[in-house]
Amino acid sequence: MSGSSFDLERVARGLAFGPIRDDLHSALLSDPSGPLVIQAPPGSGKTTVVPPTVSNALREAGLTGKIIVTQPRRVAARAAARRLAHLDGSVLGEHVGFAVRGERKSSATTQVEFVTAGLMLRRLLADPDLSGVSAVVIDEVHERSIDTDLLLAMVKQVNELRDDLCLVLMSATLHAQELADFLSTEKPARVFSAQTAQFDVEEIFESYSSTRVTEFGIKDDYLRHVAAVSVQHSARANAASKHPVDTLVFVPGVREVERVCAQISANGVTALALHSQISSAEQDAILNEPEAGSSPRIIVSTSIAESSLTVPRVHLVVDAGYAREPRRDTSRGMSGLVTVVASRATATQRAGRAGRLGPGQVVRTLDPKSFAAAPAYSTPEIRTGDLVSAGLALAAWGTPRGEGLELWEVPPAAAMGSDELVLKSLGAVDNSGRITSMGEQMVKIPTDPRAARALLEGAPLFGSLPAAEAVALLASSERIASADLQELLVSIRRASHSGHRAWKHEAARMQRLAEVKTRGKQGQPAPATASSAEALSAISALAYPQWVARKVGHDEYLLASGTRAVLPRGSHLAHEEYLAVVEVARTGTRATIRRATGIELSTVLELLPQMRESKETAEFIDGKISARKVERFGAIELSARAIKATEELGMQAVQFAVQEQGLAFFGEQEGFDALRRRMAVAYRLLGEPFCAVDDESLIARADEWLQPILRQIAHGKNAAKADVHSALRTLLPWEHAHDFDSLVPQRLEVPSGSKIRISYPPVGESGPAVVAVKLQECFGLDQSPRLVHEKLPVQFHLLSPGGHPLAVTEDIASFFNGPYAQVRSEMRGRYPKHPWPENPWGHVATAKTKNRLNGQ
Repeated sequence: MSGSSFDLERVARGLAFGPIRDDLHSALLSDPSGPLVIQAPPGSGKTTVVPPTVSNALREAGLTGKIIVTQPRRVAARAAARRLAHLDGSVLGEHVGFAVRGERKSSATTQVEFVTAGLMLRRLLADPDLSGVSAVVIDEVHERSIDTDLLLAMVKQVNELRDDLCLVLMSATLHAQELADFLSTEKPARVFSAQTAQFDVEEIFESYSSTRVTEFGIKDDYLRHVAAVSVQHSARANAASKHPVDTLVFVPGVREVERVCAQISANGVTALALHSQISSAEQDAILNEPEAGSSPRIIVSTSIAESSLTVPRVHLVVDAGYAREPRRDTSRGMSGLVTVVASRATATQRAGRAGRLGPGQVVRTLDPKSFAAAPAYSTPEIRTGDLVSAGLALAAWGTPRGEGLELWEVPPAAAMGSDELVLKSLGAVDNSGRITSMGEQMVKIPTDPRAARALLEGAPLFGSLPAAEAVALLASSERIASADLQELLVSIRRASHSGHRAWKHEAARMQRLAEVKTRGKQGQPAPATASSAEALSAISALAYPQWVARKVGHDEYLLASGTRAVLPRGSHLAHEEYLAVVEVARTGTRATIRRATGIELSTVLELLPQMRESKETAEFIDGKISARKVERFGAIELSARAIKATEELGMQAVQFAVQEQGLAFFGEQEGFDALRRRMAVAYRLLGEPFCAVDDESLIARADEWLQPILRQIAHGKNAAKADVHSALRTLLPWEHAHDFDSLVPQRLEVPSGSKIRISYPPVGESGPAVVAVKLQECFGLDQSPRLVHEKLPVQFHLLSPGGHPLAVTEDIASFFNGPYAQVRSEMRGRYPKHPWPENPWGHVATAKTKNRLNGQ
C-alpha cells in the first residue's frame, strides 16, 4: 500500500474488470457526484476493483469520506472485505473494513467499508445526510431484495441533493441501461461494462424422474439423489484431474444443506455446510485457499455462494435447481418463504462458480424440460414479500407507503395497505402513516418490527435477558418438528445445537439494545426476571397479537386474525387451549402452524387489552331477531350471552340480512316485482331522472326508500308482508309521479275493451313488452301499439279460446293479413262456438262466444 491510496495495479491484476478502471477513474474525476452503473458478469472482479478505484478517484478530487459498499449477505460482505484487504496488503479493519449484524472490523482510517444492505439502510435512516461518506456502491442490484430496492431509492434522493456524494450501482445480470434510465433524473448516469474472464462450463443433466417437491418442501428422496450425484461426479472430476477439485452444491435452504451434508457423509465423504448460520471462522475456512495437498471438498451451500464470492478450487457445481422466494397469502394475512424452481439467471450464476478459475462442469439434477421452463429472473421481493419492515423504513424516511420517493418498483398498494395496518397496531405509525415516537425506537432495533415492539414492551416486564432470548429465537429460522417454541428453546440452549452460537450471539445483542432503551426510566422499578418459558410465551404474543389462537378442533386453531390453522401431525401442543403463534405457513389449501407456544388466556388479556372488545350483536334468523353480547379477542369469541334486542341492534341485523340476501329477503311479492320491471324499462329507455333498480343499486340506496320498511321488520313485522311496493314508488322522480302509470302502463286496452296486464322484461334484460290475449279480442287492430314514448314495442302472444298460444307477433296487422288464415282453418273446427271470421277486419272484437255475442 502506498500512502493513503490503493495500489490498483496490484489489486486488479488478472481480473477482467481491471482494464476498465482507468475509464472509471477519469469519469469520477470529471464528475464526482454523477451516478454510475457497472455491469459485469460474475467472476469479472467488479466487487474487488470498483471500490478502491472509486476511493482513489474521489480522494484525488478532494473528497476524503468513506466509501460504503453494500452486499446482500453477511458472508459476502465479510469475504469481499477480507479479499480486498489481502490484495491491498493491509490488516483487515484498517484500510478496508466491514460491518455486519453483530460483527464489525472497521476504524477511523478505513476508506472502504463493506456492509449488508440492511445495515446500510439503518445507518441511512439514522443519518440521512450520510455524514463522512463520499460514495455508496450498491452491489448485486439484480437480486432485487427489498432492502436493496429501498436503499437504491433513498441514496438516489440523497445523491440528487448532495453534490459531493457518488452513487454507483453494480449488477451482474440486469440490463445496465434500465438502471441508467432509472438514475438519470437530475444527472445522466454513465454506464461501464466489462466482459467476464469466465472459462467454459460443460452442462450435464442427471435428472431425477420422480416427484421432487411437495407442499411441504423438497422431498428427502430428491435430496438423497442430489447427494449421490455430488459424490459420484466429485469422484470422477478428481480422478480426471492432477489437482484437487472442490465441488459446490446448491440447495435452497439450511434444512436442505444439513440433509445433503448428512447423506454425503453417509457415503464416507466429508461435506462442509455453507450458510448464514455457521460461524465466521467456519465461513473463512471454506472461503480461504485450502492447504496444499489437502483432500478435495464437497461444499453444500444455500444461495449465499451464488455471487460476490469465489470459493477456491471449485471446478464442479451441482445445482439442485431450486430457490427460496418470499410469497404472501393476502387472504390469510401471512407471508413466508416458498420453494420454487430457480430462475435461469440464478442458474447461470450458480454454473458460473465452476468457471471462475478454469474450465468446469455444472451438473443439473432438474430435468431439461423443467429447467427450460424456469422464469428468466427471480421475482423482485417487493412484489411478493412481507412489507412491514419496508413500511416502517419508508415512514422513518418521511415517505409513508413510498409516496414522494422514486422507487425502482412501487410496492403493491393492497399489500402495502395491509402491512401498514400491522404497523398501526404496533403503534409504529399514526393514521396518516407517519412514524410515531414508538416507531422511531423500533427502527433502531435491527429486527422485524413486531419483534422490536415486543422487546421494547417485554424487557421492562420480564427482564432484558429473557426477553432478548425470546426475540432472538423468534428472529431465527430454527424450527422443530413439534412446532413447540418452548421445546426449541431448551434444545437451542445446548452448545451442541447447530443454531446455538448464532442464537446466543443475537440474544446478547438484543439484551444490550433492550438495556439501552430501558435504562434511566424514572420511577419505574426494575423488573423481576421472569422464567424463560413465561417470557417466551409473552414475547410471542406481543410480537404477533393477531396470531394468538384458540383450539377449535383436534389439532385446529382459530387465530385472532380470523384464519384457521392446523398443528403438524402428532404435535403435543394440541393439548393447549390457547397458543401464541409466531409462524404460519401455507401448505396446499391449508395454513399450518410452524412455531408456537402455549399461553394462558389471562396472560393474553393482560398483555394485549387493546385486542379485547365487548360488542352487542344481532342476527335475523328464521324471521326473528336474535341478539347477543359477545366478548372477543380479535376473531376469537371468548363468551356470549343472550340479550334483548334494542331498536339499533334490530336495524343492524335487518340491514345485514338485506346485504347478505339482497331483495330476496322480502320473499316473492308480485306487485313489487312488476313495479321494478316498469321502472327498469323507464330507466333503460329514458335514462335520468329515472334511476337503476337492480338489486345492487337499490340496496346501495336503501337509506332513501327502504328504511321505514326495515324499521317495521326490526320491530317484529313479517318481511314477506312488508309493503315494499309502496316504498319503491318513492324512488319515482317527482316530475313523473303523476304520469308514470300512463307512461309505463300496467295494462293495455285491446279492441274488445278488455284491459290486459302487460308483462315487462325482467330487470336487467331488454326486449319488448308482452301482452297475452285471446286472438278474437284483437279483431280490427290494424296497428301494433308502442309504449314509453313509442320506444318500446308490444309483442302479442295471441291465445286460443282455451288459453293456448297460437301465434307470437309484434306486427298485428301483418298477422291478420297473412298467418291468420292458416290459424283460422286449424282452429275453427276445434272451437266452433267462437267466431273465426274470414275477414277479421270487419268483425267485432270480442271475448264472447258467437251465441252470447248474438244475445242468444
